[in-house]
Amino acid sequence: MIKIKLSAAIIFCIMMIGCEDLEELTTTVSGKVHTDSCKVVMAVEGEDELFDCLDKISKIDSISICDANLFRGFDIGIGKDSLYKVTMLSFGETYFLAIVDNGVVPDELDTLDHIGFYCESDTLITIHYLNSDTTLLYSIPKEILIEEGVDESGIDIENFIEFRWFTKVYQLLNQYNN
Repeated sequence: MIKIKLSAAIIFCIMMIGCEDLEELTTTVSGKVHTDSCKVVMAVEGEDELFDCLDKISKIDSISICDANLFRGFDIGIGKDSLYKVTMLSFGETYFLAIVDNGVVPDELDTLDHIGFYCESDTLITIHYLNSDTTLLYSIPKEILIEEGVDESGIDIENFIEFRWFTKVYQLLNQYNN
């Protein structure tokens, strides 16, 4: 009986030490999504342009998100308070984006879904398109440097755009910059 209690105490101590070590290895990022029906919030590697990352997913479910090697963490089914919390095991430059599944096909990223992302401010951009200059108010996605063990809060996602318009603006910006 004493051996069992001693073994249980040792296992409990190992578990507690392991949990503290695990907590030091992870980072939690939280914020608020300014919409009523957010499907998922994702932490995406900041190595590529955000559009290129989105181009690599088609389904909006946990299996598809995990299969795409660009994702560092996610929170599915944001609550009624619109708060999210993403626990991450990898670090570096990261985009935070949210998807509202308003599209034609449920659980698939399609043209009518709304994309929101963390950004610091809106930018006025003048684009020459079809022989005229057009001024757009566009929010530029902002990467955040996530460091190991340093929790971040207040990473709010406020502005949303239909995926088809996000795609169009991205294409126009690429044409303008080339």
